[in-house]
Amino acid sequence: MFTGLTPELCAQAWDLVRPAIERAAATGVIRDAVGDLVVMDPARPGTILWTGSIGDTEAKTYGYAVAKAKVAERTGLDTSRVRMDQPHLYTAGDIVYPGGVVRHGMVAAFSGVEGEADEMIAEWFIGAVRGIARLAFVSPQGPDATGTKYVGD
Repeated sequence: MFTGLTPELCAQAWDLVRPAIERAAATGVIRDAVGDLVVMDPARPGTILWTGSIGDTEAKTYGYAVAKAKVAERTGLDTSRVRMDQPHLYTAGDIVYPGGVVRHGMVAAFSGVEGEADEMIAEWFIGAVRGIARLAFVSPQGPDATGTKYVGD
């Protein structure tokens, strides 16, 4: 039964994204297969729903991912857009690195490689979540044939 964005759904999406990160590192697209991902809870702003990591990460990398997610959530913008287009939205203590994205009501941030690649990985993750959620939500007969009028019933 589909119940919306959950830690389990995030873990499933992360399992799909990790091999892509490893492949990007193996082919030299990014410098290494290492980093931390943070997903904010869309139902409870300011709350982390799920985290994932790959490789030998450092405490600071996780902290950077959290900081990126908070900037993205607060501004409603990708951190690269805040940095380049709307730096006036920064407040004291905000991180200035890219890597946090806002897509379709969801906020995710990755930290561990180049800032632009961090953002790419966060986008991959959100794309995987959306795809998995759509497949789980929509029955083969269409969205109105799921057997319930309410999510989680």
